[in-house]
Amino acid sequence: MEENFDAFEVIARTRGKVDMDSVPTGGKLFPLWGWLAAIAYSLEFLLWQLLHQEWCLWLWVLIPVIGVPLMALFIRKDRDRTHMRTRVSRLVLDYWIFAACVFCMGGFLFGFTGVYEVVENPLMAVLVGIGAFITGGAMRFRPMVVGGLAGAAIGVCSFVLQGDLWVWQMLAIVASAVAALIIPGHLYQKSVKNGI
Repeated sequence: MEENFDAFEVIARTRGKVDMDSVPTGGKLFPLWGWLAAIAYSLEFLLWQLLHQEWCLWLWVLIPVIGVPLMALFIRKDRDRTHMRTRVSRLVLDYWIFAACVFCMGGFLFGFTGVYEVVENPLMAVLVGIGAFITGGAMRFRPMVVGGLAGAAIGVCSFVLQGDLWVWQMLAIVASAVAALIIPGHLYQKSVKNGI
């Protein structure tokens, strides 16, 4: 005999057993990626100022090399709790996968063609800001929306740093990461701990 379930019954049966994810893998990833970007690009800026060696410009590669294993560790820990992806969490996850691919492909492409001073760094800052803005909107977390707007604005403004000033674009990425990921990420973690 075939049982007929309506949506309310299914929700009632699963309530308490399944948490609906509003954010993929929790809020720890925002500060993680923010701190990695801030540290890597600060180090890149300082070493470039001191040494003026081409290899200094490739320190951004540390971000995915360190971040991907740490992200996998956080995701594995997150699997311990039963959760179900929502359309919103899928949208956020898809955007960050897209941004990571653009970040990596763009970095290598711009690095090998030598157009650092034209678009690479401002584009990265804009992508970080837009991602935080989308994520903050999806989570309905206003500090991340505001931080994302600030991060994207920093990225757009850094397009004017051309010529001899292009190296300062690296600090624009640092500022964008602080505004869009680090501060809102820690505020989000605090709100989750406080149950807000």
